[in-house]
Amino acid sequence: MNFILIGIVFFISLCGLLAKAGYPFWYGLIPIYNLALLFIILDIKPILLIILGILLIVLPERTLIATMIYIFMPFLISFAYGHGFFVGLLTLLFPIIMYPLIAFKIGYKWS
Repeated sequence: MNFILIGIVFFISLCGLLAKAGYPFWYGLIPIYNLALLFIILDIKPILLIILGILLIVLPERTLIATMIYIFMPFLISFAYGHGFFVGLLTLLFPIIMYPLIAFKIGYKWS
């Protein structure tokens, strides 16, 4: 249940994250396109996404790959939007609070 709530909050926060990066707000509502734009903002190479996708399909230890993505994503988002390690750590620990703060809080830096 917790991951579903975090997913909904992250999906809504994607609208703000993309708007902050200069894209129209409604691009965050298009399911696959919003993640593609987020990966462009985070400067993640497409070959890495292909490799991760294949690993998620092939490996029996899918939870290990998904957990690694879940752990590293807050830090990547924090650094991409000009915040530091501390904000990334807070985002990892409190994603329901921090993703909307990073997305919708304008012009404030914690670190």
